[in-house]
Amino acid sequence: MLTVGSLFSGAGLCDLGLAWAGFDHQWFCEIDPFCRAVLARHWPGTPIYNDVSGLKGAELPPVDVLCGGFPCQDVSSAGARAGIKQGTRSGLWYEYARLIGEIRPRYVIIENVRGLLSCGIEVVLQDLANIGYDAEWEVLPAAALGAPHHRERVFIVAYPHRGRADRGARLLHPLQRDLGDDHKPWQLLAWLGLRFDRVRKASALEAYNGPIVCRVDDGRAQRLDAATRPQSGQPHKIGRVDMATARSWVPRLKALGNAITPQQAYAIAVCILQAEGLPVPPMP
Repeated sequence: MLTVGSLFSGAGLCDLGLAWAGFDHQWFCEIDPFCRAVLARHWPGTPIYNDVSGLKGAELPPVDVLCGGFPCQDVSSAGARAGIKQGTRSGLWYEYARLIGEIRPRYVIIENVRGLLSCGIEVVLQDLANIGYDAEWEVLPAAALGAPHHRERVFIVAYPHRGRADRGARLLHPLQRDLGDDHKPWQLLAWLGLRFDRVRKASALEAYNGPIVCRVDDGRAQRLDAATRPQSGQPHKIGRVDMATARSWVPRLKALGNAITPQQAYAIAVCILQAEGLPVPPMP
């Protein structure tokens, strides 16, 4: 069993995919209180740190795998494209790189938006090389694993230079085979490459009638759908849902928007397991 430490954990959707593959989490690091509550719910008793800049590799439980998606705001095509620089949110990559050098894991999984390829990947690869790690990467869309949206993400997998016994094949090479047509859910065949008529709301439902938004379980399901009594002086309504209920959705939607699908992380984990010659648990 491979042990894993998680940085920039969010609500743990990447970590859920790794857990499906049998990875054993030793600790998390996440600054958002709501997301920490989600992690505590699903990984009870596992240490959760809240400040990546305060972590020291020598003080953390040793792990085989270090994973995390550092902030994307400064490399995303939707942002200002400031790049990976000290003082920016995406500049937290330097803390990630520091911890890789201090922990020296057997594998590193780095996730970010596709915009990283044109704004910052050279910084990541150079830093990894300076630490003594080789790296390879792929763009893996959620749609390739059956999700009703593209959500393309860059996955970089790094390992110590000359640290792999089989250096003839790329570690991520199995992705192409594992995502072949024989393994794709039926929804994907009608989804990939599809372009919606955005003028008509019904066009998405006509193309895909499955669930599109899933919930983040923070253990408070009783307050998810039921109308919450507004506080005194706040009787405003939004349709049939009061303001307090609407506000309760904000952290959930933010956590989902910042996350990947667990299936993407599971696919990357499978490549690592196969490289290690370890059995691959079936995805739930």
